[in-house]
Amino acid sequence: MKILRISQWLAPLLLACVGCTGVLGSAEEETPRDGGADSELPSIPPGGEPGGSYVVPTTVLDSGRVVLRRLNRTEYDNTMRDLLGSTLNLARKAPFAADDVVDYFDTVGDTLVMSLLLAEQMDQAASTLIEELMGRTASDPWRNRILTCEPGESTFDRCATEVLNGFMKNAYRRPVTADEVQTRVDLGRSVLRSSGDPIVALSAALKSVLLSPHFLYRVELGDPESPVATPLSDYELASRLSYFLWASMPDQELFDAAAAGQLSAAGPELAAQVERMLADDKAKGLIESFAGQWLATRDAPSFVAEAALFPDYDDELRLSLAQETNLFFKALIDERQPLTKLLLSDFTFVDNRLARHYGLPPVGDGFERVSLSGSPRIGILSHASVLAVTSHPNRTSVVKRAQWVLERLLCDPPPPAPAMIPPIREELPPGLTMRQEIEAHRADPSCAGCHKIMDPIGFALESFDATGAFRTMDNGAPVDASGQLADGTPLAGHEDLATAIANDADYAICVAKHLLTFAVGRSFSAKEAKAYAAGIGVTMKDATWPEFIHAIVQSEAFRTRRGEAQ
Repeated sequence: MKILRISQWLAPLLLACVGCTGVLGSAEEETPRDGGADSELPSIPPGGEPGGSYVVPTTVLDSGRVVLRRLNRTEYDNTMRDLLGSTLNLARKAPFAADDVVDYFDTVGDTLVMSLLLAEQMDQAASTLIEELMGRTASDPWRNRILTCEPGESTFDRCATEVLNGFMKNAYRRPVTADEVQTRVDLGRSVLRSSGDPIVALSAALKSVLLSPHFLYRVELGDPESPVATPLSDYELASRLSYFLWASMPDQELFDAAAAGQLSAAGPELAAQVERMLADDKAKGLIESFAGQWLATRDAPSFVAEAALFPDYDDELRLSLAQETNLFFKALIDERQPLTKLLLSDFTFVDNRLARHYGLPPVGDGFERVSLSGSPRIGILSHASVLAVTSHPNRTSVVKRAQWVLERLLCDPPPPAPAMIPPIREELPPGLTMRQEIEAHRADPSCAGCHKIMDPIGFALESFDATGAFRTMDNGAPVDASGQLADGTPLAGHEDLATAIANDADYAICVAKHLLTFAVGRSFSAKEAKAYAAGIGVTMKDATWPEFIHAIVQSEAFRTRRGEAQ
Protein backbone atom coordinates (compact mmCIF):
# COMPACT_ATOMS: atom_id res chain seq x y z
CA MET A 1 0.00 0.00 0.00
CA LYS A 2 1.42 3.38 -1.01
CA ILE A 3 -0.20 6.03 1.08
CA LEU A 4 1.81 9.20 1.13
CA ARG A 5 2.76 10.16 -2.42
CA ILE A 6 3.13 13.91 -2.42
CA SER A 7 3.18 14.25 -6.21
CA GLN A 8 0.24 11.92 -6.77
CA TRP A 9 -2.13 13.85 -4.54
CA LEU A 10 -0.85 17.37 -5.00
CA ALA A 11 -0.29 17.56 -8.76
CA PRO A 12 -3.61 19.20 -9.63
CA LEU A 13 -3.38 21.57 -6.67
CA LEU A 14 0.26 22.56 -6.93
CA LEU A 15 0.17 23.34 -10.61
CA ALA A 16 -2.54 25.86 -9.85
CA CYS A 17 -0.71 27.31 -6.87
CA VAL A 18 1.18 30.56 -7.14
CA GLY A 19 4.81 29.83 -6.32
CA CYS A 20 4.43 26.05 -6.57
CA THR A 21 5.04 25.51 -10.29
CA GLY A 22 8.31 23.78 -11.05
CA VAL A 23 8.75 21.92 -7.78
CA LEU A 24 6.73 18.87 -8.70
CA GLY A 25 8.23 15.47 -9.30
CA SER A 26 7.50 12.05 -8.01
CA ALA A 27 10.39 10.31 -6.32
CA GLU A 28 10.28 7.72 -9.09
CA GLU A 29 10.52 10.48 -11.71
CA GLU A 30 13.41 12.30 -10.10
CA THR A 31 16.43 12.85 -12.35
CA PRO A 32 19.57 11.26 -10.83
CA ARG A 33 22.31 13.76 -10.12
CA ASP A 34 25.04 11.44 -11.31
CA GLY A 35 23.17 9.77 -14.12
CA GLY A 36 21.13 6.66 -13.52
CA ALA A 37 19.61 3.77 -15.36
CA ASP A 38 16.12 2.44 -15.71
CA SER A 39 17.21 -1.19 -15.78
CA GLU A 40 17.14 -3.35 -12.69
CA LEU A 41 19.83 -5.74 -11.55
CA PRO A 42 19.27 -9.47 -11.30
CA SER A 43 18.24 -10.59 -7.86
CA ILE A 44 20.89 -11.14 -5.22
CA PRO A 45 19.75 -12.83 -2.00
CA PRO A 46 20.50 -10.47 0.89
CA GLY A 47 22.52 -13.22 2.56
CA GLY A 48 22.47 -12.48 6.24
CA GLU A 49 24.74 -15.40 7.10
CA PRO A 50 28.41 -15.95 6.23
CA GLY A 51 28.93 -18.65 3.68
CA GLY A 52 25.65 -17.93 1.90
CA SER A 53 25.17 -18.05 -1.84
CA TYR A 54 25.72 -14.84 -3.79
CA VAL A 55 25.24 -13.91 -7.41
CA VAL A 56 27.39 -11.14 -8.87
CA PRO A 57 25.35 -8.80 -11.08
CA THR A 58 25.92 -9.14 -14.80
CA THR A 59 23.86 -6.09 -15.72
CA VAL A 60 25.60 -2.93 -14.55
CA LEU A 61 23.76 0.09 -13.28
CA ASP A 62 25.53 3.41 -13.64
CA SER A 63 27.44 3.65 -10.39
CA GLY A 64 27.75 7.40 -10.50
CA ARG A 65 30.91 9.26 -9.73
CA VAL A 66 32.34 9.23 -6.23
CA VAL A 67 34.78 12.08 -5.82
CA LEU A 68 37.82 11.97 -3.57
CA ARG A 69 36.51 12.01 -0.01
CA ARG A 70 38.23 13.67 2.90
CA LEU A 71 37.85 12.05 6.29
CA ASN A 72 35.05 13.84 8.11
CA ARG A 73 35.42 14.82 11.75
CA THR A 74 34.04 11.55 13.14
CA GLU A 75 36.15 9.45 10.78
CA TYR A 76 39.28 11.47 11.60
CA ASP A 77 38.91 10.96 15.35
CA ASN A 78 38.04 7.27 15.03
CA THR A 79 40.95 6.70 12.67
CA MET A 80 43.36 8.36 15.11
CA ARG A 81 41.96 6.09 17.81
CA ASP A 82 42.70 2.99 15.72
CA LEU A 83 45.98 4.20 14.21
CA LEU A 84 47.58 5.90 17.23
CA GLY A 85 45.49 4.76 20.19
CA SER A 86 44.51 8.38 20.83
CA THR A 87 41.26 9.34 22.53
CA LEU A 88 41.79 13.10 22.30
CA ASN A 89 39.03 13.42 19.64
CA LEU A 90 40.55 16.67 18.45
CA ALA A 91 38.38 16.95 15.35
CA ARG A 92 35.21 17.07 17.41
CA LYS A 93 36.44 18.61 20.65
CA ALA A 94 38.88 21.21 19.34
CA PRO A 95 36.85 21.33 17.01
CA PHE A 96 37.69 21.28 13.32
CA ALA A 97 35.66 23.41 10.93
CA ALA A 98 32.23 21.84 10.49
CA ASP A 99 31.68 19.29 7.72
CA ASP A 100 29.01 20.14 5.20
CA VAL A 101 26.02 17.83 4.99
CA VAL A 102 24.29 16.65 1.80
CA ASP A 103 21.19 14.43 1.79
CA TYR A 104 21.47 14.32 5.60
CA PHE A 105 25.02 12.86 5.66
CA ASP A 106 28.55 14.17 6.13
CA THR A 107 30.04 11.32 4.07
CA VAL A 108 29.30 12.73 0.60
CA GLY A 109 32.61 13.50 -1.11
CA ASP A 110 31.33 16.47 -3.12
CA THR A 111 31.13 18.61 0.00
CA LEU A 112 34.10 17.34 2.01
CA VAL A 113 36.39 20.10 0.81
CA MET A 114 39.59 21.38 2.36
CA SER A 115 39.77 24.99 3.53
CA LEU A 116 42.76 26.97 4.72
CA LEU A 117 41.30 27.04 8.22
CA LEU A 118 40.81 23.27 8.25
CA ALA A 119 44.34 22.70 6.93
CA GLU A 120 45.75 24.79 9.79
CA GLN A 121 43.64 22.89 12.31
CA MET A 122 44.81 19.57 10.94
CA ASP A 123 48.42 20.69 11.09
CA GLN A 124 48.05 21.58 14.76
CA ALA A 125 46.19 18.36 15.48
CA ALA A 126 48.90 16.27 13.82
CA SER A 127 51.54 17.94 16.00
CA THR A 128 49.51 17.30 19.15
CA LEU A 129 48.86 13.67 18.26
CA ILE A 130 52.47 12.84 17.48
CA GLU A 131 53.62 14.62 20.65
CA GLU A 132 51.13 12.49 22.59
CA LEU A 133 52.53 9.32 20.99
CA MET A 134 56.15 10.22 21.61
CA GLY A 135 55.40 11.27 25.18
CA ARG A 136 54.12 7.86 26.18
CA THR A 137 56.15 5.58 28.41
CA ALA A 138 58.45 2.94 26.99
CA SER A 139 56.03 0.22 28.14
CA ASP A 140 53.02 1.74 26.38
CA PRO A 141 51.66 -0.84 23.87
CA TRP A 142 50.71 1.76 21.26
CA ARG A 143 54.17 3.35 21.37
CA ASN A 144 55.79 -0.05 21.03
CA ARG A 145 53.49 -1.04 18.19
CA ILE A 146 54.47 2.01 16.12
CA LEU A 147 58.03 2.71 17.29
CA THR A 148 59.47 -0.73 16.65
CA CYS A 149 62.97 0.68 17.15
CA GLU A 150 64.55 3.75 18.77
CA PRO A 151 66.38 5.92 16.22
CA GLY A 152 69.89 7.20 16.84
CA GLU A 153 71.95 9.57 14.74
CA SER A 154 73.90 6.78 13.08
CA THR A 155 70.91 4.42 12.78
CA PHE A 156 68.28 6.97 11.82
CA ASP A 157 67.72 5.92 8.21
CA ARG A 158 67.43 2.22 9.03
CA CYS A 159 65.13 2.72 12.01
CA ALA A 160 63.02 5.42 10.32
CA THR A 161 62.54 3.16 7.29
CA GLU A 162 61.37 0.33 9.51
CA VAL A 163 58.98 2.50 11.52
CA LEU A 164 57.58 4.40 8.56
CA ASN A 165 57.08 1.32 6.43
CA GLY A 166 54.66 -0.16 8.96
CA PHE A 167 53.08 3.15 9.94
CA MET A 168 52.43 4.32 6.40
CA LYS A 169 50.80 1.03 5.37
CA ASN A 170 48.24 1.51 8.11
CA ALA A 171 47.86 5.26 7.66
CA TYR A 172 47.43 5.05 3.89
CA ARG A 173 45.31 1.92 4.24
CA ARG A 174 47.21 0.12 1.47
CA PRO A 175 50.72 -1.15 0.66
CA VAL A 176 53.29 1.59 0.17
CA THR A 177 56.22 1.76 -2.22
CA ALA A 178 59.87 2.05 -1.24
CA ASP A 179 59.98 5.49 -2.87
CA GLU A 180 57.03 6.72 -0.77
CA VAL A 181 58.77 5.59 2.41
CA GLN A 182 62.12 7.04 1.32
CA THR A 183 60.54 10.46 0.78
CA ARG A 184 59.47 10.55 4.43
CA VAL A 185 62.85 9.22 5.61
CA ASP A 186 64.57 11.99 3.66
CA LEU A 187 62.35 14.57 5.31
CA GLY A 188 63.26 13.19 8.73
CA ARG A 189 66.95 13.20 7.82
CA SER A 190 66.79 16.89 6.91
CA VAL A 191 65.16 17.68 10.28
CA LEU A 192 67.84 15.62 12.02
CA ARG A 193 70.57 17.70 10.37
CA SER A 194 69.03 20.92 11.67
CA SER A 195 67.89 19.72 15.11
CA GLY A 196 70.42 17.02 15.98
CA ASP A 197 67.58 15.10 17.69
CA PRO A 198 66.52 11.74 16.14
CA ILE A 199 63.18 11.73 18.00
CA VAL A 200 62.31 15.20 16.74
CA ALA A 201 63.30 14.08 13.25
CA LEU A 202 61.19 10.93 13.38
CA SER A 203 58.30 12.92 14.82
CA ALA A 204 58.45 15.28 11.84
CA ALA A 205 58.35 12.35 9.43
CA LEU A 206 55.40 10.77 11.23
CA LYS A 207 53.54 14.07 11.30
CA SER A 208 54.04 14.48 7.56
CA VAL A 209 52.25 11.16 7.05
CA LEU A 210 49.24 12.46 8.97
CA LEU A 211 49.15 15.50 6.67
CA SER A 212 49.41 13.52 3.46
CA PRO A 213 46.39 13.39 1.12
CA HIS A 214 46.82 9.61 1.18
CA PHE A 215 45.86 9.71 4.86
CA LEU A 216 43.39 12.59 4.96
CA TYR A 217 41.46 11.40 1.92
CA ARG A 218 39.91 8.05 1.11
CA VAL A 219 41.68 7.51 -2.18
CA GLU A 220 39.87 5.26 -4.66
CA LEU A 221 41.55 5.18 -8.05
CA GLY A 222 39.89 2.36 -9.94
CA ASP A 223 40.47 3.38 -13.53
CA PRO A 224 40.40 7.18 -13.15
CA GLU A 225 39.93 7.73 -16.89
CA SER A 226 37.25 5.13 -17.51
CA PRO A 227 33.67 6.41 -17.84
CA VAL A 228 32.57 2.80 -17.29
CA ALA A 229 32.22 1.41 -13.77
CA THR A 230 35.29 -0.58 -12.71
CA PRO A 231 35.78 -2.70 -9.58
CA LEU A 232 37.48 -1.26 -6.54
CA SER A 233 40.72 -2.90 -5.48
CA ASP A 234 40.62 -5.12 -2.41
CA TYR A 235 42.28 -2.42 -0.31
CA GLU A 236 39.89 0.26 -1.56
CA LEU A 237 36.97 -2.04 -0.81
CA ALA A 238 38.36 -2.72 2.66
CA SER A 239 38.40 1.00 3.39
CA ARG A 240 34.94 1.56 1.96
CA LEU A 241 33.65 -1.28 4.14
CA SER A 242 35.37 -0.13 7.33
CA TYR A 243 34.28 3.48 6.99
CA PHE A 244 30.72 2.32 6.28
CA LEU A 245 30.41 0.00 9.29
CA TRP A 246 32.93 1.51 11.73
CA ALA A 247 33.47 5.10 10.56
CA SER A 248 37.16 4.23 10.88
CA MET A 249 40.10 2.54 9.17
CA PRO A 250 40.33 -1.23 8.51
CA ASP A 251 41.77 -3.45 11.20
CA GLN A 252 44.50 -6.02 10.62
CA GLU A 253 42.08 -8.83 9.79
CA LEU A 254 40.47 -6.73 7.07
CA PHE A 255 43.91 -5.74 5.75
CA ASP A 256 44.87 -9.41 5.64
CA ALA A 257 41.70 -10.27 3.69
CA ALA A 258 42.51 -7.48 1.23
CA ALA A 259 46.09 -8.70 0.84
CA ALA A 260 44.78 -12.18 0.06
CA GLY A 261 42.36 -10.82 -2.56
CA GLN A 262 39.36 -12.18 -0.67
CA LEU A 263 37.10 -9.12 -0.73
CA SER A 264 36.65 -8.25 -4.39
CA ALA A 265 35.03 -11.63 -5.11
CA ALA A 266 31.84 -10.30 -3.46
CA GLY A 267 31.06 -13.65 -1.92
CA PRO A 268 31.13 -15.48 1.39
CA GLU A 269 34.39 -13.89 2.64
CA LEU A 270 33.00 -10.40 2.17
CA ALA A 271 29.81 -11.46 3.94
CA ALA A 272 31.80 -13.01 6.79
CA GLN A 273 33.71 -9.75 7.25
CA VAL A 274 30.43 -7.82 7.44
CA GLU A 275 29.14 -10.19 10.13
CA ARG A 276 32.37 -9.90 12.10
CA MET A 277 32.42 -6.13 11.87
CA LEU A 278 28.78 -5.69 12.86
CA ALA A 279 29.49 -7.75 16.00
CA ASP A 280 32.44 -5.52 16.94
CA ASP A 281 32.04 -2.63 19.38
CA LYS A 282 33.32 -0.31 16.65
CA ALA A 283 30.01 -0.83 14.82
CA LYS A 284 28.73 2.02 16.98
CA GLY A 285 30.31 4.12 14.22
CA LEU A 286 27.51 2.95 11.90
CA ILE A 287 24.85 3.47 14.53
CA GLU A 288 25.90 6.94 15.64
CA SER A 289 26.89 8.23 12.21
CA PHE A 290 24.26 6.62 9.98
CA ALA A 291 21.24 6.31 12.28
CA GLY A 292 22.12 9.51 14.12
CA GLN A 293 22.13 11.53 10.91
CA TRP A 294 19.36 9.70 9.03
CA LEU A 295 16.93 10.01 11.93
CA ALA A 296 18.33 13.43 12.96
CA THR A 297 18.78 12.19 16.53
CA ARG A 298 22.41 13.29 16.54
CA ASP A 299 20.91 16.77 17.04
CA ALA A 300 18.86 15.76 20.09
CA PRO A 301 21.50 16.73 22.70
CA SER A 302 21.42 20.29 21.39
CA PHE A 303 17.63 20.64 21.62
CA VAL A 304 16.75 23.02 24.44
CA ALA A 305 13.09 23.38 25.43
CA GLU A 306 11.72 26.61 26.85
CA ALA A 307 12.13 26.23 30.61
CA ALA A 308 8.99 28.13 31.57
CA LEU A 309 6.83 25.78 29.49
CA PHE A 310 8.74 22.55 30.12
CA PRO A 311 10.29 22.83 33.60
CA ASP A 312 10.93 19.08 33.81
CA TYR A 313 13.15 19.08 30.73
CA ASP A 314 16.69 19.23 32.13
CA ASP A 315 20.24 18.58 30.94
CA GLU A 316 20.23 15.01 32.24
CA LEU A 317 17.19 14.18 30.12
CA ARG A 318 18.50 16.08 27.12
CA LEU A 319 21.71 14.03 27.10
CA SER A 320 19.78 10.74 27.40
CA LEU A 321 17.65 11.20 24.29
CA ALA A 322 20.06 10.14 21.54
CA GLN A 323 21.43 7.24 23.61
CA GLU A 324 17.99 5.61 23.66
CA THR A 325 17.78 5.67 19.88
CA ASN A 326 21.39 4.48 19.42
CA LEU A 327 20.85 1.47 21.68
CA PHE A 328 17.51 0.73 20.03
CA PHE A 329 19.02 0.78 16.53
CA LYS A 330 21.90 -1.42 17.69
CA ALA A 331 19.38 -3.97 18.99
CA LEU A 332 17.59 -4.02 15.63
CA ILE A 333 20.88 -5.03 13.99
CA ASP A 334 22.12 -7.39 16.69
CA GLU A 335 18.79 -9.24 16.89
CA ARG A 336 18.34 -9.34 13.11
CA GLN A 337 15.05 -7.53 13.34
CA PRO A 338 13.10 -6.71 10.15
CA LEU A 339 13.01 -3.15 8.85
CA THR A 340 9.44 -2.73 10.04
CA LYS A 341 10.55 -3.10 13.67
CA LEU A 342 12.04 0.37 13.53
CA LEU A 343 8.44 1.54 13.51
CA LEU A 344 6.59 -1.26 15.30
CA SER A 345 8.88 -2.42 18.12
CA ASP A 346 7.36 -2.79 21.58
CA PHE A 347 10.64 -2.25 23.41
CA THR A 348 13.20 0.49 23.95
CA PHE A 349 16.14 1.43 26.21
CA VAL A 350 15.87 3.91 29.07
CA ASP A 351 17.82 5.14 32.04
CA ASN A 352 16.04 6.34 35.17
CA ARG A 353 15.71 9.91 33.91
CA LEU A 354 14.16 8.85 30.63
CA ALA A 355 11.97 6.23 32.35
CA ARG A 356 10.50 8.97 34.53
CA HIS A 357 9.90 11.12 31.45
CA TYR A 358 8.07 8.24 29.78
CA GLY A 359 6.07 7.25 32.85
CA LEU A 360 7.81 3.86 33.04
CA PRO A 361 9.03 2.03 36.19
CA PRO A 362 12.54 2.89 37.44
CA VAL A 363 15.50 0.89 36.16
CA GLY A 364 18.97 0.18 37.55
CA ASP A 365 22.14 2.09 36.83
CA GLY A 366 22.58 3.18 33.24
CA PHE A 367 20.36 2.17 30.35
CA GLU A 368 18.25 -0.97 30.37
CA ARG A 369 16.01 -2.61 27.83
CA VAL A 370 12.34 -2.25 28.79
CA SER A 371 9.01 -3.38 27.39
CA LEU A 372 6.60 -0.75 26.10
CA SER A 373 3.63 -3.09 26.42
CA GLY A 374 0.78 -1.22 28.08
CA SER A 375 2.37 2.17 27.40
CA PRO A 376 1.34 4.62 24.66
CA ARG A 377 4.68 4.24 22.90
CA ILE A 378 5.69 2.15 19.91
CA GLY A 379 8.79 2.27 17.73
CA ILE A 380 10.85 5.22 16.58
CA LEU A 381 7.90 7.60 16.20
CA SER A 382 7.54 7.73 19.97
CA HIS A 383 11.23 8.29 20.77
CA ALA A 384 11.71 11.60 22.53
CA SER A 385 14.83 12.20 20.44
CA VAL A 386 12.80 12.27 17.21
CA LEU A 387 9.90 14.18 18.74
CA ALA A 388 12.20 16.85 20.19
CA VAL A 389 14.25 17.53 17.05
CA THR A 390 11.02 17.90 15.07
CA SER A 391 9.62 20.47 17.49
CA HIS A 392 10.19 24.10 18.38
CA PRO A 393 11.53 25.02 21.83
CA ASN A 394 8.08 26.24 22.88
CA ARG A 395 5.69 23.93 21.01
CA THR A 396 5.27 20.96 18.73
CA SER A 397 5.47 21.36 14.97
CA VAL A 398 2.93 19.48 12.89
CA VAL A 399 4.79 20.56 9.75
CA LYS A 400 8.29 19.56 10.91
CA ARG A 401 7.13 16.17 12.12
CA ALA A 402 5.27 15.43 8.89
CA GLN A 403 8.25 16.60 6.87
CA TRP A 404 10.54 14.29 8.86
CA VAL A 405 8.31 11.29 8.08
CA LEU A 406 8.03 12.12 4.39
CA GLU A 407 11.73 12.90 3.87
CA ARG A 408 13.47 10.46 6.19
CA LEU A 409 11.21 7.41 5.94
CA LEU A 410 9.58 7.68 2.51
CA CYS A 411 11.99 9.85 0.48
CA ASP A 412 9.05 11.92 -0.77
CA PRO A 413 9.76 15.45 0.49
CA PRO A 414 7.03 18.07 0.28
CA PRO A 415 7.65 21.01 -2.05
CA PRO A 416 8.72 24.36 -0.60
CA ALA A 417 5.89 26.48 0.74
CA PRO A 418 4.64 29.17 -1.63
CA ALA A 419 5.93 32.69 -1.00
CA MET A 420 4.08 35.11 1.25
CA ILE A 421 2.37 32.40 3.31
CA PRO A 422 1.32 33.81 6.69
CA PRO A 423 3.28 32.19 9.55
CA ILE A 424 1.76 29.98 12.20
CA ARG A 425 1.44 31.85 15.47
CA GLU A 426 4.05 30.96 18.07
CA GLU A 427 1.79 31.73 21.04
CA LEU A 428 -1.82 30.60 21.04
CA PRO A 429 -4.64 31.86 23.24
CA PRO A 430 -5.68 29.46 26.03
CA GLY A 431 -7.93 26.66 24.87
CA LEU A 432 -6.75 26.75 21.25
CA THR A 433 -4.78 23.67 20.26
CA MET A 434 -2.01 23.54 17.68
CA ARG A 435 -4.29 21.36 15.56
CA GLN A 436 -6.93 24.07 15.49
CA GLU A 437 -4.34 26.69 14.56
CA ILE A 438 -3.10 24.51 11.68
CA GLU A 439 -6.64 23.86 10.48
CA ALA A 440 -7.25 27.61 10.36
CA HIS A 441 -3.96 28.06 8.51
CA ARG A 442 -4.89 25.52 5.84
CA ALA A 443 -8.09 27.42 5.07
CA ASP A 444 -5.89 29.57 2.82
CA PRO A 445 -6.23 27.93 -0.64
CA SER A 446 -2.51 28.32 -1.30
CA CYS A 447 -1.77 26.27 1.84
CA ALA A 448 -4.46 23.61 1.52
CA GLY A 449 -2.71 21.36 -0.99
CA CYS A 450 0.44 20.63 1.02
CA HIS A 451 -1.42 20.51 4.30
CA LYS A 452 -3.86 17.91 3.01
CA ILE A 453 -0.91 15.52 2.80
CA MET A 454 1.13 16.68 5.78
CA ASP A 455 -1.41 17.50 8.47
CA PRO A 456 -2.74 13.97 9.13
CA ILE A 457 0.85 12.80 9.62
CA GLY A 458 1.72 15.59 12.03
CA PHE A 459 -1.62 15.40 13.84
CA ALA A 460 -1.02 11.69 14.52
CA LEU A 461 2.02 12.66 16.63
CA GLU A 462 0.28 15.40 18.64
CA SER A 463 -0.13 13.06 21.60
CA PHE A 464 3.51 13.89 22.38
CA ASP A 465 4.65 17.35 23.41
CA ALA A 466 7.79 19.15 22.25
CA THR A 467 9.96 17.16 24.67
CA GLY A 468 8.45 13.80 23.73
CA ALA A 469 6.30 13.48 26.85
CA PHE A 470 2.91 11.85 26.33
CA ARG A 471 -0.05 14.16 26.79
CA THR A 472 -3.82 14.18 26.50
CA MET A 473 -4.23 17.96 26.71
CA ASP A 474 -2.75 20.75 24.61
CA ASN A 475 -2.98 24.36 25.81
CA GLY A 476 -5.95 23.51 28.01
CA ALA A 477 -7.92 21.54 25.41
CA PRO A 478 -8.04 17.80 24.59
CA VAL A 479 -5.55 16.49 22.04
CA ASP A 480 -7.09 15.12 18.84
CA ALA A 481 -4.55 12.89 17.07
CA SER A 482 -6.99 11.41 14.58
CA GLY A 483 -7.04 12.04 10.87
CA GLN A 484 -7.25 10.53 7.44
CA LEU A 485 -4.41 10.05 5.00
CA ALA A 486 -4.86 11.31 1.47
CA ASP A 487 -5.70 7.81 0.23
CA GLY A 488 -8.51 7.51 2.75
CA THR A 489 -6.67 5.46 5.37
CA PRO A 490 -8.00 6.46 8.80
CA LEU A 491 -5.58 7.24 11.62
CA ALA A 492 -6.45 7.16 15.29
CA GLY A 493 -2.95 8.30 16.22
CA HIS A 494 0.74 7.47 16.02
CA GLU A 495 0.30 3.68 16.16
CA ASP A 496 -1.81 3.71 13.01
CA LEU A 497 0.71 6.03 11.35
CA ALA A 498 3.58 3.68 12.23
CA THR A 499 1.68 0.74 10.72
CA ALA A 500 0.86 2.69 7.57
CA ILE A 501 4.52 3.64 7.01
CA ALA A 502 5.71 0.09 7.68
CA ASN A 503 3.28 -1.18 5.03
CA ASP A 504 4.29 1.41 2.44
CA ALA A 505 6.36 -0.17 -0.34
CA ASP A 506 8.54 2.93 -0.56
CA TYR A 507 9.76 2.62 3.02
CA ALA A 508 12.29 -0.12 2.15
CA ILE A 509 13.36 1.75 -0.99
CA CYS A 510 13.93 4.89 1.07
CA VAL A 511 16.07 2.98 3.57
CA ALA A 512 18.13 1.66 0.66
CA LYS A 513 18.57 5.19 -0.71
CA HIS A 514 19.86 6.51 2.61
CA LEU A 515 22.14 3.53 3.25
CA LEU A 516 23.62 3.80 -0.26
CA THR A 517 24.22 7.54 0.13
CA PHE A 518 25.94 7.07 3.47
CA ALA A 519 27.96 4.00 2.48
CA VAL A 520 29.06 4.96 -1.02
CA GLY A 521 29.64 8.66 -0.44
CA ARG A 522 27.54 10.18 -3.19
CA SER A 523 23.93 11.20 -3.65
CA PHE A 524 21.44 8.71 -5.00
CA SER A 525 18.10 9.60 -6.48
CA ALA A 526 15.09 7.61 -5.33
CA LYS A 527 14.88 6.21 -8.87
CA GLU A 528 18.43 4.86 -8.67
CA ALA A 529 17.86 3.51 -5.18
CA LYS A 530 14.68 1.74 -6.29
CA ALA A 531 16.56 0.02 -9.11
CA TYR A 532 19.41 -1.00 -6.82
CA ALA A 533 17.01 -2.13 -4.11
CA ALA A 534 14.98 -4.22 -6.55
CA GLY A 535 18.15 -5.69 -8.02
CA ILE A 536 19.68 -6.72 -4.73
CA GLY A 537 16.49 -8.24 -3.38
CA VAL A 538 15.79 -5.89 -0.50
CA THR A 539 12.41 -4.46 -1.38
CA MET A 540 10.53 -6.95 0.78
CA LYS A 541 9.38 -5.38 4.00
CA ASP A 542 10.43 -8.41 6.06
CA ALA A 543 14.14 -8.08 5.22
CA THR A 544 16.22 -7.74 8.36
CA TRP A 545 18.61 -4.88 9.06
CA PRO A 546 21.70 -7.11 8.66
CA GLU A 547 20.30 -8.43 5.36
CA PHE A 548 19.90 -4.87 4.16
CA ILE A 549 23.47 -4.03 5.12
CA HIS A 550 24.77 -7.17 3.40
CA ALA A 551 22.83 -6.28 0.27
CA ILE A 552 24.31 -2.78 0.18
CA VAL A 553 27.85 -4.16 0.52
CA GLN A 554 27.26 -6.77 -2.20
CA SER A 555 25.76 -4.22 -4.59
CA GLU A 556 27.52 -2.99 -7.70
CA ALA A 557 27.16 0.58 -6.43
CA PHE A 558 29.25 -0.23 -3.35
CA ARG A 559 31.91 -2.35 -5.04
CA THR A 560 32.69 -0.20 -8.08
CA ARG A 561 33.40 3.34 -9.12
CA ARG A 562 33.76 5.04 -12.46
CA GLY A 563 36.30 7.58 -13.59
CA GLU A 564 35.98 10.47 -15.94
CA ALA A 565 37.32 10.58 -19.49
CA GLN A 566 40.01 13.20 -19.99
